[in-house]
Amino acid sequence: MGERKGSVMWSHRANRRWLATVSCAAGLVLVAVSAAQAAGRGPDIGSGGRPAGRVAVADYVPLWSIPTTADGAAASDLGVAAGQTPMAARVYLAGRDPVGLAAYAKAVSAPGNPLYQRYLTPSQEEQRFGPAADQTAAVRSWLTSAGLRVTAATAHYVEVTGTVAQGTHAFGVSWHSYRVGKNPVTQYGEPVARVPQQAPIPGASVTVPTALAAAVTTVVPIETGIPGYLDSGETTSTGDVRVGSVPPATSQDSKTPPCSDYFGRRVADTLPTAYGRHAPYATCGYTPQQLRSAYGVPTNLTGAGVSAAVVAGGHTASTAHDLATFAAGHGEPLSPGQFSEVLPTGVEASCETQGPMYSEDFADVEQVHAMAPAARLTDFAVKCDDDGQALPVLDAYSQIADTRSATVVSSAWNARYNEATMSSGLIAVYEQVFKRGAVEGVGYYVDSDDEGDDSSVSPTHTPTVSYPDSDPWATGVGGTTLAIGPDGGYEWEVPWGDDMARLDTTATGWISPPGAFLGGGGGGTSRLFTQPGYQHGVVPEALSHAGGAGGADGTSGVGSAGAPMRVVPDIAADASAGSGIRVGVTVPPTAGQPAAYREFAVAGTSCSVQLIAGMQADAEQAAGVPLGFANPALYARFGSGDYHDVTATPLGHTTPLDHATPLSATPHPRTRSARQTRRPASPPPRSSSPSDGTRP
Repeated sequence: MGERKGSVMWSHRANRRWLATVSCAAGLVLVAVSAAQAAGRGPDIGSGGRPAGRVAVADYVPLWSIPTTADGAAASDLGVAAGQTPMAARVYLAGRDPVGLAAYAKAVSAPGNPLYQRYLTPSQEEQRFGPAADQTAAVRSWLTSAGLRVTAATAHYVEVTGTVAQGTHAFGVSWHSYRVGKNPVTQYGEPVARVPQQAPIPGASVTVPTALAAAVTTVVPIETGIPGYLDSGETTSTGDVRVGSVPPATSQDSKTPPCSDYFGRRVADTLPTAYGRHAPYATCGYTPQQLRSAYGVPTNLTGAGVSAAVVAGGHTASTAHDLATFAAGHGEPLSPGQFSEVLPTGVEASCETQGPMYSEDFADVEQVHAMAPAARLTDFAVKCDDDGQALPVLDAYSQIADTRSATVVSSAWNARYNEATMSSGLIAVYEQVFKRGAVEGVGYYVDSDDEGDDSSVSPTHTPTVSYPDSDPWATGVGGTTLAIGPDGGYEWEVPWGDDMARLDTTATGWISPPGAFLGGGGGGTSRLFTQPGYQHGVVPEALSHAGGAGGADGTSGVGSAGAPMRVVPDIAADASAGSGIRVGVTVPPTAGQPAAYREFAVAGTSCSVQLIAGMQADAEQAAGVPLGFANPALYARFGSGDYHDVTATPLGHTTPLDHATPLSATPHPRTRSARQTRRPASPPPRSSSPSDGTRP
């Protein structure tokens, strides 16, 4: 899960640091080609021209084909793979009307539009916008005629395996072998693959027959021979777990430092002062009742009648038991059938290199339940891989849209933590799912991570943003520091940016306060996505133009200089170590100690995204209709009483307020997540709509 910092257990995402660079994709291509030439390898098919009768599709560049020096996972490029080397790929289908899908998704999400909230069912969406049968048949015929074997097929992709020689023939490009190494972006975890993997070099475009150009979105190289992926299928289990003899832990573990029941309750008066005063201890972890009270959730709003889903990397075996125990111990017991888990076969094997307590799904579901205790909740576990879990997470998102099994979907997992490692194919397949969800009334909420503007861990020390929270079709959720008073009241809230200073050797003072950067809400200005219509007139130009030259509308880093750009996050909630959130988990046994259920505080935007999702479920209950893709409605309510406006000086202070949460008159230099926090409200108004444009 993470490491203890004082009395707070950090989310594992706070430990898996994400690095960044703003090198353009072309720069990565030049580096890769230069390395191949330097090694004495000959020119690759597809690197110098396009075969006749074929057309290039959007490139998908897996992390394991990008050098580790550029935030990828390729320890080395072994050159052009031998013809009999195994390869695998997914061919994603564009559907019969991708332009119409985008238009309907925009209209159905915009307050004031005649189609607002006139959602389609999954079957209606597929019949109207999904691939036609003849398109799918033509794609399959093309692939099999090249000797490739179809191993899986859905309404959205055809998956094939074969040899590199067959893949080269089918896709018109050479495939290289890559030795997978440790990605420097530690959020991705440990390597999974034990053998080299095959993919085209970054920048060598995959091509398809011209006749199939409209049917294919992208071709995704996928790993072969990795643990857990020999199995197929999934297991669905309900979480009707009876709470046995293990009671919830008390509010404070005796082995942890002192903590506060509410913000500022206990002051460290035996320690030196900071900024002229003694600092308060961090909270013991806000309870569901404190959080619902502070954020103004009415007692009659509990998410009843709403289905929510959490998508999490890996799976904790005790999640169902932990949720039942936590819920019962905090006055929000589960009802029969209220919680279920969707577990792909092989998920444990795929994540075996990650170590114990890798997944944080137990905390995710507890936090959603804390804010929406009557919502039906499903935990979608996803397998581990060496591509940032991009496809396993996408599969879960797509499965939810296929069945509309939930209308509020939250995830504390990003596929990329550096825009330089993103590719147009990655964006295309994610946006297709987000648009399908919008058409059906499904909203996707993604955390903005815990490294502020990411410059503190970037090799170039330059800000960047993660993905898919930065996608204009997703709702990016950032972090704040929330002060809750003794009566559960909302005291104040500021952008999250925590520093940590240590005592000097004499224990009479602090070393260079406020100390080293500990964590902060992620966010910033995208260099890839232009400003969506819903941000016009709301996001200040100082933010929308902070990245410099504008990008093309959608997926490219080439566009009109000075164009306003997408800014994230869209909304924020508590994520600070100083104002952590209480969760419980069954701790694995250690030498001489049996497994035991424990409660503690966690922090990070992994928490805030779940709090927002829970409150959106409450708001959906109040509206009586799914909120769907919520960004246009959220921005339409800007300036209303439905939000807390988060600023760096909520009380008018001009000096830092305390040491535990270094609040100051100006935002933390690496904190970019200050927006607004959500309070459930009445249905969004229908009187205003975002300006027109190709973005939502």
